[in-house]
Amino acid sequence: MKKLLGFFLILILSSCAVKAQQYKSHKVSRGETIESIAKQYNVTASDIIRLNPEARGGIRKNNILVIPSQSLTTSKNVEVTFVNHKVRRKETLYSISKKYGVTIEDINKFNEKVAKEGLKKGDRIAIPQYKKKKDSKTVVSTDEKDEEKTEDEKDSFETYIVKAKETKWGIAHSYGLTIEELESLNPEIKEGLKIGQEIKLPIRKEKPKVASAEKYVFYNVKPKQTMYTLTRKLGVSEDELIHLNPALKEGLKAGMVLKLPVNKSDDLDVVGAVIVDKFNFLENASADNVSNIVIMLPFKLNEMNMDSVSQTKEKLKKDRLLAYATDFYTGSLMALDSIKKLGFSVNVKVIDNGGNREGTRKAVGSYDFSETHAVIGPILDSNIEVVASELKSDGIPVISPLSSIEVNHRNVYQSVPAKELLQEKMLDFIRKNGQDKNVILIVGNNKAEIKQKLRSALPNATVFNPEEGNYIKPQKILPLLKEDIENWVILESDDLSLIANTTSVLNSYSKRNRKIVLLTTDRNNNYDNSDNIYNTHLANLSFHYPSIDKPSSYDNKFVKQYKRVYNISPSVIATRGFDITFDILLRLAYDPNLAKSVRSGAETSYVENKFDYDKKLFGGFYNKGVYIVKYDGLELKEVKTQ
Repeated sequence: MKKLLGFFLILILSSCAVKAQQYKSHKVSRGETIESIAKQYNVTASDIIRLNPEARGGIRKNNILVIPSQSLTTSKNVEVTFVNHKVRRKETLYSISKKYGVTIEDINKFNEKVAKEGLKKGDRIAIPQYKKKKDSKTVVSTDEKDEEKTEDEKDSFETYIVKAKETKWGIAHSYGLTIEELESLNPEIKEGLKIGQEIKLPIRKEKPKVASAEKYVFYNVKPKQTMYTLTRKLGVSEDELIHLNPALKEGLKAGMVLKLPVNKSDDLDVVGAVIVDKFNFLENASADNVSNIVIMLPFKLNEMNMDSVSQTKEKLKKDRLLAYATDFYTGSLMALDSIKKLGFSVNVKVIDNGGNREGTRKAVGSYDFSETHAVIGPILDSNIEVVASELKSDGIPVISPLSSIEVNHRNVYQSVPAKELLQEKMLDFIRKNGQDKNVILIVGNNKAEIKQKLRSALPNATVFNPEEGNYIKPQKILPLLKEDIENWVILESDDLSLIANTTSVLNSYSKRNRKIVLLTTDRNNNYDNSDNIYNTHLANLSFHYPSIDKPSSYDNKFVKQYKRVYNISPSVIATRGFDITFDILLRLAYDPNLAKSVRSGAETSYVENKFDYDKKLFGGFYNKGVYIVKYDGLELKEVKTQ
C-alpha cells in the first residue's frame, strides 16, 4: 500500500460552508492508534476513517490526519470525505477545483501549505468532497436539479469587463490561470480581447488588480524551462522575478503567465505586450539522440602535392572552390567542438567528392549511408543534385550549404535563401515602413518588374528616370528632396555608373539639411567596387538592403575562439560553416528526423546566419531566413522588423 497519508499537507483550522463541519489536523506520534486519537478528540474511529480512507490499512508515525471538531454523526445535511490528489505538471488550483467540482477556497481551507505557498508538482493535497444526505421524504424534480446546477455554476464565476490596456496574459496572470484555462472559459477571446467585452472569471474573495500592458509585458512559461534558463532569457534575477510573480515561490510550472516591467523588455522579442518565445532546440534537445552526419566537400586531395607546403598554399589561393571547402570545414569543426561541449554525441564522416559529378558519384557509391541522419554538402548545385538523387529513396536529408540555385528533390534543404526571398523581405519592409516617407524611385531600364512591385507597394512614390547614359542630374532631383520629411530613395540598378553617380549626388545633398535614406532590394556586387562607390557615402545615406547574413561583432565568442585555434579571423564562409553545421546538429539532437524540426516552425539564428525552413509544395525545403541590414555610421547593423 502506498504511503499516501505521509504526503498529506498540514490542514488548516477554518470554517466550512454552511451546514458543514470545522476540521483540525493531527500529526501521528509513535504508539498512537486511530482509536486513541478518536478518544483524544471526542470523535469516533469511523469519523476519522471516513475523512482519511487510507487509514483503513493502519497509520504510522508522522502521518497527517484530518480530524472533525465533533462527531460527523451530528451533521444532518452534509457528508464530507476527502480525495488524495497528486499535483501534476501544468495543474493550477483552478484546474484542480474544476476537476473535482469544488471551489479554490475549499482546497485552500484544507491545505494550509497550499494556501500560503501555492502548488508544487508532486504535492499530495486533500480535496474535500461534499455529499448531501438523502432524505426519503424529500423528492427533488429534474427541473430543480438543473436549476440547482445552474445556480452552482453561477456561484463559481463572475463577469469581468475588459478595460483599456488589458490583455489575456495580464488577466490570466492576475487570476492565477493559464492562457489555455482562460480561453477554455471564454472561447470567444481566442482571437483577442476588446475593450468593454464581458468575460467569465473564477470568483475571488479578494479581487485581484489586473496588470496593465502599459506597465508590464507578459511571458508564458514553456515546458522544461527552469528558473536558471528563464532568468537568463528574461534578463532578470531570480529575486526580481519572484518579487513580481509571488506564485513562483511554489515552483515554476509550464503554462504559468509571468509579468515583467516594460523597461525590462528592451532586448526581448515583444509583440503587443507579450514576449514572443521562439522555439529553442537547445532547451528541447535530448542527449540520448546520437547524430550521424556526413560532411562532403571538394578537398581535391588527388590534385594536392602533400609533400609541398608552398604548392598547397598556391593551390588554395588559385582554386576558389577548394578555398571555400577549406574555410567551410574549419567552421564546421568549431561547431562539432561546440555541440560536444554541450553534451551531445556526434559521429562524423568527412568525404572528399573532388568537386565534380564523377567524383561525387564515386563518393556516394563508396560509403554506406544507411545510418546517416544528414549530409552537409557538397558545394556546387550540380553535385548536390547527384547526392540528393542517390539518397532520395532512403529519405536522407542533403543540405546545400553555399548555393541558392534550386535543386528540386524532396530531400534537399536549400540553406541559402533565393534571391526572390531577399526581394520579398525588402518589399515587405518598404511597404510597412515607407508610407509616411517622401519616396523617390530610381530604376534602371531593365528593371521593369521590380519597378511595378515598388509602385504597387508605395502608390504615392515619385518615379525619377535616369538620363540617357545612366546618370542623374543633380538640379533635377534636388526639387524632389524635401527638408521637412525623411526622404527615401530606392535605387534598383545593376549598372555601376548609375549606382556610383546616384550615391555621390545623394551624399552631397544629405549634408544640406535633408534626411536621405538610400534603399535597394538588390545589393549586387557593384556595391563592392570601392574605386567608384565609397562606404562613407553609403554610411551618410544609412544604406538599407536585404542580406542572407547579418553583421557580427569582431569580439563575439565564435570569432575569439576561431582566432585562438587558427590565428586568423573567420571568413564569411567559415562563419557559415559553423552556423549551418551547428544548426543541423542541434536540430538532430532535438529529433533524428530532421523534417520534424521544420514542422516545429522554429526559426534559429547564430553568429551571422538565420534558418527558417519551409516545405515546397513539390520538392524539398528552403530557407526563408533573411535580414534587413543598414549602415549605422561605418558600422553595419541588423534592422529589427516585425
